[in-house]
Amino acid sequence: MPIIELTLVEGFADDEQKSDVITKLADVVVNVFGEITKPNIFSLIREVKPGSWSIGGVVADQEMVAGGKAISNQQIANRLDEARVIAAYEALASGDRAQIDKYWDADMTWLVPGEAPVSGLKQGLDTFLAFMGEVGALADNSFAMERTNTLVKGDISVDLTHNTATRGGDSSRKLDIDVVHVMRWRDGKIVEGRGSIFGTGTTEYNEFFA
Repeated sequence: MPIIELTLVEGFADDEQKSDVITKLADVVVNVFGEITKPNIFSLIREVKPGSWSIGGVVADQEMVAGGKAISNQQIANRLDEARVIAAYEALASGDRAQIDKYWDADMTWLVPGEAPVSGLKQGLDTFLAFMGEVGALADNSFAMERTNTLVKGDISVDLTHNTATRGGDSSRKLDIDVVHVMRWRDGKIVEGRGSIFGTGTTEYNEFFA
């Protein structure tokens, strides 16, 4: 019978976090030894009080625990996962600069694919937002991006989208392409992004924005 014992400082983790870590530690055991172990895993979280342990001879007190908890909460808030990628796009779509600044770094760069007038490297958030505004104006605000999948690994996110639009003033000019965006994150914000278009979509993109 596998036995998992985890020692935490009292007050560092809430009940939901303790339940989450127990479940994930059990999953690790199952991944190593197989599903046969799952019904027999015994998990235990033991908590020690501040003041009853030390690091390098320095006794840990409530202030040290609170400081560690604050850093942990900040890291959790900035954790890169699918939900954060979605939130970044939602902030961008909202047009709310305060929300955008939470996810998009002021010094970010973005490489737009193709050889259209809107293509090329956009340096800085202001330039990137101006590009987005230009795209919206040329498409008479018809531009739509349907996200089909999102992958996250380390500080990199990759999302696949299906983009459609109708050129303003010329309903015969349509955009219907599949795109991949690769973004690098730092401290919870996008610092670098680039797009790539599948198949003949680059030609279609160039013609649409010509």
